[in-house]
Amino acid sequence: MPHERRWIILATDGRHSTLGRSVPPAEEEVAKAASALAAVGLAGWYVILDGDYWSRRTPVVVTAVRRLAGATDADWSIAVAAFEAFRTSSSKSC
Repeated sequence: MPHERRWIILATDGRHSTLGRSVPPAEEEVAKAASALAAVGLAGWYVILDGDYWSRRTPVVVTAVRRLAGATDADWSIAVAAFEAFRTSSSKSC
């Protein structure tokens, strides 16, 4: 399994955006992403993702670095489940 590390922003609804690969993003980028989440009424997390994003068979490991835009611990498991459903459904076309 190829190992990849990404730094992503994960919204409470499972949508996500990669901010960096192999190298963490600058703090200013994280702050801009947090502001963008808040501007559209979403909360989320700054997350490290380890594993093969495109593999449907192997789950990736997501580790919250910190909460953004009012995210709560209670929302974390729901967001991760929605993320995994999105990730595996979007990779079926690959």
